[in-house]
Amino acid sequence: VLALLVGGKPVERVEEGQDVAVVVNQSPFYGESGGQMGDSGIFFTPHGAEIAIGDTMKKLGDLVVHVGKVQRGHLAVGDVVEMRIDLQRRAALRANHSATHLLHEALRRQLGTHISQKGSLVAPERLRFDISHPKALSPEELRRVEEEVNAKVRHNSEVVTRLMNQQEAIDAGAMALFGEKYGEEVRVLSMGDDHAGKYSVELCGGTHVRRTGDIGLFKIVGEGAVAAGVRRIEAVTGAAADDYMRQRDAALQNIAGLLKARPEE
Repeated sequence: VLALLVGGKPVERVEEGQDVAVVVNQSPFYGESGGQMGDSGIFFTPHGAEIAIGDTMKKLGDLVVHVGKVQRGHLAVGDVVEMRIDLQRRAALRANHSATHLLHEALRRQLGTHISQKGSLVAPERLRFDISHPKALSPEELRRVEEEVNAKVRHNSEVVTRLMNQQEAIDAGAMALFGEKYGEEVRVLSMGDDHAGKYSVELCGGTHVRRTGDIGLFKIVGEGAVAAGVRRIEAVTGAAADDYMRQRDAALQNIAGLLKARPEE
């Protein structure tokens, strides 16, 4: 532990029940950036302390700050901590972030290369993706986009991450997002095999699945306007997509029962 902050002020030690921000010399936790929410988890110390980490943020560029509460014992500057990420939540974040990349490419292929990202949110329970587009997407367009993403999910191709300098990445066809700040060395994320190579190639510093099949299932659950010329698409993946489909099926069965008709009618 390099630093502890309580209420924004540095302290040497925190006790059970205190809220605290923790800075360490290295961390496997992902700090919120690029639209992806930060990791949560638990810190343990050899002397029995437990600190529940509810959020992780990036400050001043690459400084990772873990925000949590001391659940047991005490924590002091200089203590050694074992850091455990909430892996189930991380897996959901990874699936939603990778699905966002596939969604972006599917939209460009189905609607046109004028499509560009205007904002995104990658949360454990769902993803939100804002794009430049002059009109509402039709049910048929949404269906085609959803089918294309799920075809790439079922293909279960490897997700490849490479470190390159920025110009090499652009020359290799990686898509950079307007407004994002990239360092000299960038991470290039490629996924989904295509007849011309990789289906999606983007610069990205977030966490991702190892294979597209890890996404499980992709389902668009909403589309609407957020500003002039900007549309928002909301979607779910994996277990959340299963839950959504199950709830929809139950509602359909209920309506069919009330109308004394078969669901397909």
